[in-house]
Amino acid sequence: EEEEGEGEEKEGEDPEIAEMPVQIPDDSDFSSFKDQCLSPDGWTSRYSKGGVTVWTRDQENQTVQKLKMRIVCKDVAAETLYDVLHDTSYRRKWDTNMIETYDIGRLTVNADVGYYSWKCPSPLKNRDFVTMRSWLPLGNDFLIINSSVKHPALCQSGWSTGSLSL
Repeated sequence: EEEEGEGEEKEGEDPEIAEMPVQIPDDSDFSSFKDQCLSPDGWTSRYSKGGVTVWTRDQENQTVQKLKMRIVCKDVAAETLYDVLHDTSYRRKWDTNMIETYDIGRLTVNADVGYYSWKCPSPLKNRDFVTMRSWLPLGNDFLIINSSVKHPALCQSGWSTGSLSL
C-alpha cells in the first residue's frame, strides 16, 4: 500500500533531482571529482574572460545541465579560499547577496548540513538551499563537494531549488 504523497512530484520539481540518493562522499568520490575537474575530455568551453572559464558537458539527458568553472585568484592562496568558504561568520562580511546562512548539523568530521539563502539579481527570484557539504584537503588541493538535500522544516519559502555543486 502506497503512503500518502509517495510517488507524487511537487510542482516545478525535477524528478531526477528529487530521486537522487544522498550519500556522504568517500575517498573514491573525491578522487573522481578531482579527475573531472582536471580532465578536458567531454567539456566544451563556453566562456573565458578575466580569469573565469566556464565549460559545459554535452549529455543526452538535457534536464540536468553540467557546468564546470575555474576562477583564477592570483593573490589568494587555495588554503585561504578554502577557509573563507567554511567560515559562515566571515561570509556575512564578503557575501553581499546572502540573506541568511547557518549550520544545521555535523554528519562526520568532514561533512555537515547547512542552510543558505541569497538575493538573486532581477528577474530571478531569491533562492534558498539546504545542502550537505563534504570537504577533503589533499596536499595542495582543497576539495568541497556540495549537494542539495531535503529538509522537512526548511526551504518552504517557495524559492527552494535543487542543485549539485562540486
